Amino acid sequence: MHRVVLAALLATTPAVADAQAQHHGAPPAAASVAGDAATAPQGVFSVMTNGAFRNFMQKQDFRPTVSLGAARATGATEAVGALSNLRGEITMIDGRYVLSYGGGCKGTCPAPHAEEAALLGTGRVTEWASPVTLPEAYAGKALDDFIITTARAAGVDMARPFPIRMKGTLTAVAMHVIEAPMPGFTGHGSKVHMAKQDEFRHDTLPGLVVGFYVPSSQHGTLSHPGEPFHYHWLDEARTRTAHLDAFGMAKGAELLLPKR
Repeated sequence: MHRVVLAALLATTPAVADAQAQHHGAPPAAASVAGDAATAPQGVFSVMTNGAFRNFMQKQDFRPTVSLGAARATGATEAVGALSNLRGEITMIDGRYVLSYGGGCKGTCPAPHAEEAALLGTGRVTEWASPVTLPEAYAGKALDDFIITTARAAGVDMARPFPIRMKGTLTAVAMHVIEAPMPGFTGHGSKVHMAKQDEFRHDTLPGLVVGFYVPSSQHGTLSHPGEPFHYHWLDEARTRTAHLDAFGMAKGAELLLPKR
C-alpha cells in the first residue's frame, strides 16, 4: 500500500535545496554515468534528458544515469526528475536544485551536487517571454491544451521538448514524493505500484510549477507514456518539491514560456 501522508506533514517534509549553497562548497562536477540521453536545442533554450521513464516500467532499472553536479555544469537552469533508486524528487529552478526525499532524509541529507538521478530532464533558458495570464481556471487536459495552444501561437516548435513555468494558486492537487522501489513491481500491468511514496492532497495550494512539454514521439522518456507534460510543484520559498499527479491552476495564474 502507498503511504498516505496528511497535508499538514508537507510542511515538515525534509528537502535540501541549493547546489550553490555556501556551506556545501563547490567541488568539481562529477562525470555523467550510464543512461540514454537526448539533446534538443531550440532557439535560446535547449533540453536534455538523461534516462527514460520507460526504463523504470519495462526494465525496473532505477540506477543512476547522471550526477546532479554534472547536469548543472552544462548550464541547466530548469530540471525535473527522480533520484537514483527512486529515493526522492528533483527540481531545479534558476540553476538551483531542490530535493525532497520520500520519508525524509535518512541521516544527513547529501549536498545536491553529490546526488545522482535515475531520470533527469534539464533545460537551459537564457530568457523567458512575458508572462501569459490565465484568463480562467484550467485543470487537467484543459490546462495542457491551453499551454500547447499558447506555445504554438508563440512560434515554439511543438515537435521538440521545452520547459515551462507557472506561478499562482494550484487547485485540486494530488502529488507525491517517491521513497523507494516497491517489492513485487513487474512493470506495465503490475498489480503492485512502482514505488513507495508519500502522497499529498490539497484543495488549493500556492506555489510554482516547473515542467516540461514532451512531444508524442518522445513520450515514455521524460514523461509517462501518453502524457505531454511532466510537472513538479515548488513551494514559494523554493525549499520543498513534489511530483504533480493531478492539478489545476486558478484564474490569474501566470504561465512562462521560453522566449523565441
